[in-house]
Amino acid sequence: MVSKKRLSKLEDKESLTEDTSKASKQPLSKKTKKSHVHDEVEENDSVFINLLKSSGVILKTGESQNQLTVDQIVFQKKLFQTLRKHPSYPKILEDFVSGLESYIEDQDSFRNCLLSCERLQDEEASMGASYSKSLIKLLLGIDILQPAIIKVLFEKLPEFIFENVNGDGLNVPRLIISQLKWLDRIVDGKDLTTKIMQLISVAPLSLQHDFITSLPEILGDSQHADVGKELSDLFMENTSLTVPILDVLTSLQLDPKLVSQVRQLVMGKLLSVSLDDLPVIIKFILHSVTATDAVEVISELREKLDLQHFILPSLFQASQSKLKNKGRQSSSGNQETSSQDCVTLFFDVIKSAVKYEKIISEAWIKAIENTSSESEHKTFDLVILFIIYSTNTQTKKYVERVLRNKVRSGCFEEQLLQSTFCIHFLVLKDICPSILSLAQSLLHSLDESIILFGSLLYKHAFKFFDTYCQQEVVGALVTHICSGNEAEVDTALDALLDLVVLNLSAMRLHAVFVKGILDYLDNMSPRQIRKLFYILSMLAFSKQHEASSHIQDDLHLVIRKQLSSTIVRYKLIGIIGAVTMAGMIAADRSRSSSLTQGRTDMSNEQYTQVTSLLQLVHSCSKQSPQASALYYDEFATLIQTGNLAPKALEWAGQTIFNDFQDAFVVDLCAFPEGDYPFPVKALYGLEEYSSLDGIAINLLPLLHSQDFAEDGGRTTSQESDQKLSYIPH
Repeated sequence: MVSKKRLSKLEDKESLTEDTSKASKQPLSKKTKKSHVHDEVEENDSVFINLLKSSGVILKTGESQNQLTVDQIVFQKKLFQTLRKHPSYPKILEDFVSGLESYIEDQDSFRNCLLSCERLQDEEASMGASYSKSLIKLLLGIDILQPAIIKVLFEKLPEFIFENVNGDGLNVPRLIISQLKWLDRIVDGKDLTTKIMQLISVAPLSLQHDFITSLPEILGDSQHADVGKELSDLFMENTSLTVPILDVLTSLQLDPKLVSQVRQLVMGKLLSVSLDDLPVIIKFILHSVTATDAVEVISELREKLDLQHFILPSLFQASQSKLKNKGRQSSSGNQETSSQDCVTLFFDVIKSAVKYEKIISEAWIKAIENTSSESEHKTFDLVILFIIYSTNTQTKKYVERVLRNKVRSGCFEEQLLQSTFCIHFLVLKDICPSILSLAQSLLHSLDESIILFGSLLYKHAFKFFDTYCQQEVVGALVTHICSGNEAEVDTALDALLDLVVLNLSAMRLHAVFVKGILDYLDNMSPRQIRKLFYILSMLAFSKQHEASSHIQDDLHLVIRKQLSSTIVRYKLIGIIGAVTMAGMIAADRSRSSSLTQGRTDMSNEQYTQVTSLLQLVHSCSKQSPQASALYYDEFATLIQTGNLAPKALEWAGQTIFNDFQDAFVVDLCAFPEGDYPFPVKALYGLEEYSSLDGIAINLLPLLHSQDFAEDGGRTTSQESDQKLSYIPH
């Protein structure tokens, strides 16, 4: 073995610092002792070059790659056996390493030794690895050479540690450290750990990050404890290295007490870290959780972690920069994208933890469940419950139970839910199917507050998500309406109506789903039918009439079919739909014109639509007292709203007046004949008037004929031809 000087840690650090300062004062070009002709084979009588050539490596000059003529494993075996069996062993090792040191004094030669070797054509067909290692990497794989090669590399590092990237884009310090990654065996792991930690202490910040994050790929399991302690000390000294240190500690096998100490330090700094650092910090905290302290750690994390503190300022700054710098929107766009990426990465860490670690998901639900005060709940609580519900099937029932209890107790109010969707819609959009599944489950509840919360989930999902999710929301609501459960139908119809009012243009894209409900009118009450036709009428006639012509045609077809039915129930459905649709046609013109010139009249086309539709209802219902009564009742309610255009009101007044006169008003001179319970003069008060001219309301004969029909009497053919009038008792 090559003899080495074992310096103390302090002496090594001082010498490394001194070498670094000296190297930084010298330009790299002055260290180059020799220059080679480009693309030629290195030829001299040194032991180093001869041994490499005999073992299967041909060194090249200039920028050409060194050539490997044999398989990599074969080269290592040949060189090992040659060195081990050499007559001057172990002196030959010193000569070989000295030759290497002399050879790599040249910049191009050193670069070639750090880059992969070129495999010759006949060797490419071998069964070995599909890539070639560098010469330094191959030499590090030989145990008798590894300690000396590592020493050479760390002595060489100070020459490049403060230099910028070379013209060819290579970062030599990172390239040197990469040679130490994924070695099959570390001969002296403790010495290597000491050297790396000394290097980290004097390196620039950018290289410190790279060196620290490379540690898990360099060190073996036996060095994890020593490195963990060194990194924890460095973490307390240098806060700028928090992220790489925590990232590495997550990958090491460490003592739980040490991890707990570092976690407490991290918890204390949680509110002072930046959004960019948050994903790594949360990953470390969740990775350090054990079954015994899970609830305690998650509860503390939940209290100290205020996502609005991180997310809202970044989004606000991005929006402000867009307003102030319209000419530089690319920079503001990059800033906003960076913030969104950090938030997405943060929640990816959460999703991964709750999906694969049952103790974390259950502890988080428990922490939320133990929070009793309404004011202590945050939007983050709802997001976490939604994420756990979507990623961990084993805890779905637990999440639903906690959510229902929180809604009943008033901890999860509408304002909290709206803020959750407003702040975290990018995260919730990715789990839209799970949110809709949860809303569907809540709508099946018997508790009114829980049903309302489920409908709010649907409405906010439609408001904040994309077109695909909106389609899923409408489809789910239609399924609820067609279920036949009265409470479920009412809630879904109300939610659908709110969506139409909220975003009419978006709802028009999914009108075909809403039209499908017309096939399930038999299971709906008159109030529900009226609401459904109101929704469809808004989709068909509110603004942009031409864009909804297909909905209008379908509505006219359904209403005419219902009105022409001989079954009273279907006729009543047609009346409700026709009056609702007529009111929407007339009201639409009034509302739109009131925004400009005040209350103006309908167009001729709208007037024709309304009058023809109401005349159809009138003609189809005049032979049925029950249908006529419903028609007039619906029409009266419509007029009472005060939204009809003047022309429609005028037509309605004239039509109703004529109908009333035909049905109930008679001339006094025309005495009705028949068997009535009272004398005719008593009916019309003839004894009080000297003249027989005038009119009277013909109520009693109609009432008598109705009572007679109810008693089983039959009307004459003449009476049956007359229009029937319905007088309620």
